[in-house]
Amino acid sequence: MTPARPESPRPELVRPTGPATAPGLDAVGPGERTFSAERLRDALLPAAAFGRGLEADEGFAMAFESTHEQRRGRWSYCLESEADPAWLGPGAYRGTTASTYASWVDRTHAPPRGHIVVTQLLVSLRPAAARALHRVEQDILRHCPEFGSDMEAGTATERYRAEPLKGLGDEAFLEIQDIDYEGDTTTTYTAHVRVGGVLVQVISGEGTDRDATVRWAARLARDVRGDLYGISR
Repeated sequence: MTPARPESPRPELVRPTGPATAPGLDAVGPGERTFSAERLRDALLPAAAFGRGLEADEGFAMAFESTHEQRRGRWSYCLESEADPAWLGPGAYRGTTASTYASWVDRTHAPPRGHIVVTQLLVSLRPAAARALHRVEQDILRHCPEFGSDMEAGTATERYRAEPLKGLGDEAFLEIQDIDYEGDTTTTYTAHVRVGGVLVQVISGEGTDRDATVRWAARLARDVRGDLYGISR
């Protein structure tokens, strides 16, 4: 029998030490400025911001779209078969987006196994559209606190809640997702922050927690204000 190969050492995560706050832009008037997908990608934090020994994927930079029909499809398990509720939002929101994740890779397995530590995403819209979509996303979570969804081998229970985050961007909330499958619960934290017309998301992964997710989001929000909008004060 071939002995099992030991797993690669896990990386050393860098716990964020900066404040869990970031100034917004509404008070200084960001105007109607928007950013290309490539510019958004350049503004994302490097993998080294989250830990030593992490790797960043290539991510994506592309056009962004969120329509009523797309949101209805995403939250179909929460809806009655014929339901078309107003809280899904009537609007279609279009702009640009960029995302990447940082992971550690266990190369002792074939094929290597990737373990995502954190995912970050930026969306650039007109400020009014960013404000509207940010609030639609909160409304959805309030109206979909718990529902069953199909998994490959059964049904899971999904639970969601949104908690406000004070002093972070122009407005912010923390999305908490619990997925219960056969008695095993997985919790994921997503910090949603609006800075002018840019929506910031940081999603927790393996080894991270609520506090780290919020603090990393605050750092990314500060960089959006300074690096994209050029306002450092």
